[in-house]
Amino acid sequence: MRIFQSGINTLHIANSMLKEERRISRDCSLEKLIPYLIDTAYRRLGIENTNEFLDFCKKTTQRDNEFSVGILDAHGEYHFSRWYYSDGIIPKSVQKWVDENDGVYDLLLLHTCNPQGVKPIIRKSMAVVPTDHVSLMPGGKDNLLVMPNKVSAPFNADITSRLPQYNILKDLQPYIPSV
Repeated sequence: MRIFQSGINTLHIANSMLKEERRISRDCSLEKLIPYLIDTAYRRLGIENTNEFLDFCKKTTQRDNEFSVGILDAHGEYHFSRWYYSDGIIPKSVQKWVDENDGVYDLLLLHTCNPQGVKPIIRKSMAVVPTDHVSLMPGGKDNLLVMPNKVSAPFNADITSRLPQYNILKDLQPYIPSV
């Protein structure tokens, strides 16, 4: 696992995934590749307008100035009734990664396939969780927007293009501070 910082985003990328991306983007420097990978993770999880979505998250979490995003970028698998990601020979638990980073970041983006639609337990951070395979093309299946210890709602590119009119604002109104 390699970790890269770019603005408010911290990318946790599996070595195998980074190797794949470097092979595809041979002529691209690492300094240019990391922001591209971060942007791709947002788009593949259905977040087309990143700034508008992050404004929504900042308002929801009341963390405007110090908002941070942790991104897990790895191939996802399902074994023995658990969701894992690939990083080396032994698969690693997605829930364990969430547990280690829940509360460290205000928003977690799980850019890893979730073939069984597992919803991880999240106690402190918001999260965007895929409900199936992460599509190579943006705007695939619905994902989940998970609020810590509260609710989760379907979430996709069509919905994010309608923020702040999206129904989740009504569903989550009790948790959003009035301005």
